[in-house]
Amino acid sequence: MKLGSYSIITIILACSFLLVAPVKAKWIQASGQAKIVDNNLTKARQDAIEQAVSYATLKTGARFTSQQTVSNGQLVTDSFTLTRNAQGQQVELVSEHVNEGYLTVNVRIDIVEALDQACQGSDLKASILVPQAAIKDRSQLRYGNLGLFEQNLSEQLAQVIETHSSSSFTHLHADERLDIDQTLVETRGYRLPSWLGETTESQYILIPKIIDISPEPSTRTFGLWENDPMRVFQLSLSLFHAISGEKIWSKQYKKSAEWEFSLQQTVNSNNQQFWQSEYGEMISSVLLEASQDMDQALNCRPLLGQVVARQVDRIIINLGRRNGIRAGDKLQIVLQENMPDRLYNMRAIAGKSKATITIDQVSENSATAVLNGLSASLNIQVHDLAIKL
Repeated sequence: MKLGSYSIITIILACSFLLVAPVKAKWIQASGQAKIVDNNLTKARQDAIEQAVSYATLKTGARFTSQQTVSNGQLVTDSFTLTRNAQGQQVELVSEHVNEGYLTVNVRIDIVEALDQACQGSDLKASILVPQAAIKDRSQLRYGNLGLFEQNLSEQLAQVIETHSSSSFTHLHADERLDIDQTLVETRGYRLPSWLGETTESQYILIPKIIDISPEPSTRTFGLWENDPMRVFQLSLSLFHAISGEKIWSKQYKKSAEWEFSLQQTVNSNNQQFWQSEYGEMISSVLLEASQDMDQALNCRPLLGQVVARQVDRIIINLGRRNGIRAGDKLQIVLQENMPDRLYNMRAIAGKSKATITIDQVSENSATAVLNGLSASLNIQVHDLAIKL
């Protein structure tokens, strides 16, 4: 069945709903940690509490924003909100302790969650290809001699997604740069070639680009810095669907933090000294926020697999154990065709099929299935789509 300019694939990928539902409340306990900089215990406490709340609410599919004050061990907020089907009513500071320059806090958070959410997502996870980050101005790497920063940033980003994401995992290719024009990535309507996803068995492709890591102007007296200079970190992330090639999400992040190292010091961005510095911890907080944002973008999107091989009534799809596929799962087959658009670019269109498959063997990144009903499966080909029922 052929469609017009809006295909079933597009409709599937764009699925989102809004529903007002009953709610329930529960308490969650979490801990957070922050480095004490310049003996500023108040700032470290706020950072540690924010980290604890952020980690806890991520597990519930929520997002955290707040303005905080602490009084007699009780966290009092002027404004405290959680989005994505949850709201926070109260946060309590249970305990805190200092060890080797770090403040660790334990908090209790009262979370209100929707009982019947229209977009609860599923137990399946999508794979995201994470290549080496591109950088707009390589001369900025000279400040600190950060020769491998692009590779190390992609590695850190993949680690954050692996640790905290509820909807995805990564295929890390930090030592490989994508040979594409970065200006095209930022162009509206640009599509990545589908072979990127096919060669890496990925459902999504993430394009990280470092926009700015320059030092901010700082005052000096007799050639010495009055304070540690501030350094910017500005990152652009674009997420593409591997089948359609469409950009489904993009966002820029920009923060600054103190650069604690000397001007001429060579800094290894692959060790804990860097990532435990104030600048490194700021980057980690940005990457965690980005992971949460991607989770929110992927929350209501059904996971699409593809047929990668077929022989008689048996097929192999590119979804496996890491995606959450198990033996006995049933999936619907969606027929895929390519149609040229007005610019002669190939667009994927799809039609429903009566064929279903039953998974009988599962590996880490693929699964083997049996086609149910041979007459309904005669048209099944490599590249057709599979969606879990």
